[in-house]
Amino acid sequence: MRRWLFLWFLFLLLVPVSVILPGTPVRAVGVRTDSGHAVWVFPLRGPVTPPQAHYIHRWFRKVAQSPPALVVLRIDTPGGLSRAMRSIIKDILASPVPVVGFVAPGGARAASAGTYILYACPLAAMAEGTNVGSATPIPIGGTLPPLPSPTRPDQGSGRKRPAVSGDAETRKILNDAVASIRSLAEMNGRNAEWAELAVRSAANLSAREALKHHVINVMAPDVAHLLKAINGISYRFHGKQATLDVLPAHLRIFHRDPKDRWMEFLARPDLAYFFFLLGIAGLAIEFTHPGFVLPGATGVLSILLALYGLMILPVNLTGILLILLGISLMVAEVVVGAFGALGIAGVVSFFLGSLFFYRSSPEWSGMPSHPGYLLVVTLTLLVAGLFLGVIRMALKARLRPVMTGKTALIGERGIALETFRDKGRIKLHSEIWWATSPVTVSEGQEVKVEDVSGLTLRVKPVSREEIR
Repeated sequence: MRRWLFLWFLFLLLVPVSVILPGTPVRAVGVRTDSGHAVWVFPLRGPVTPPQAHYIHRWFRKVAQSPPALVVLRIDTPGGLSRAMRSIIKDILASPVPVVGFVAPGGARAASAGTYILYACPLAAMAEGTNVGSATPIPIGGTLPPLPSPTRPDQGSGRKRPAVSGDAETRKILNDAVASIRSLAEMNGRNAEWAELAVRSAANLSAREALKHHVINVMAPDVAHLLKAINGISYRFHGKQATLDVLPAHLRIFHRDPKDRWMEFLARPDLAYFFFLLGIAGLAIEFTHPGFVLPGATGVLSILLALYGLMILPVNLTGILLILLGISLMVAEVVVGAFGALGIAGVVSFFLGSLFFYRSSPEWSGMPSHPGYLLVVTLTLLVAGLFLGVIRMALKARLRPVMTGKTALIGERGIALETFRDKGRIKLHSEIWWATSPVTVSEGQEVKVEDVSGLTLRVKPVSREEIR
């Protein structure tokens, strides 16, 4: 029990550490920070998920309560879920102050959902070595839309657009995405033609090409140079022309709080998969060892934590069913004993289910379509060892004859220490017991226990046939 408590304490101590430790504060060099216009910097880093949309929404609520002069949304994302993306876009459009979308630092990208978010910002900027594009919408199942057919003229405008082939649902999804990003581009006075190309053909641009095609307004290596580059720039904001004045600036860099880090931590693919298996293992141990409580509590908690991540991630139902089938087959091998056939089938099913645990979805580009191979192999071996080894030993121990108590004494044989009929003493398991017998028992005769009443045994002499 102490071992379980120690492991549980270690789990609670180590898991949150990586998400609770605050990030290193960032300061912009070359910008006055003691006084001046308030500029807030919001980081948008990693896949666009509901937890990320939630804390960005909370930050924009602070903007509405005490507006700064400017908000800089620093973007580095491979894309994400459309509902989380639309939530962020709504916050940008409803902001009472202008928002600058800044793809930085070097090596960052605004891909897929990030492209829409960048276009939603009244001003856009990129650092050297960044890219933007690949905004084609992909259903969460991972089905790629058909490639565009030869161009056709657009009714009313004379422009030529790629004609989209495919079923009605695909055309509807693609056309909706095109209309959405074109409306954002036209609202902010930026290149709507390339925005449509990024959706229909998954086009990409480097930072310099994006500036040349008027996808962004300026280029800058960091926030300090960004503020200098956009100071005095003319832009559209809420349908009106405005001129930006942000220098001198007082910077405030926002960071995720421990709760936000914990929520994003739980949405990691490897962790959700691990918690799912840990929950199953904990419940299995509790069922085979009733009364331990701790494995059962750990299993329930792990399943609940896994469900949070699985509601966000593109989970493959086939993978989950294969994992459950594999565990069922391993349990059947333990109970039935099919000479290893069911056990091998269970291990194979579990391994394949782990590989198919997540659906391959370009909407989640940058995220693995399955847990890491090393994690899959390690957990497959551990689960196989648990169900085929530990639980088998537990079930064997449970099915063993009772070795203590009243049940264990019935049927045992002892030696009469004296001649008696009603009550006398016998020797059983090197112990002396009082015993009763309905017939006469001679001294030294072997007797068999038939029942136990308190500390008195009811016995009968062993016949010669039974002795043989």
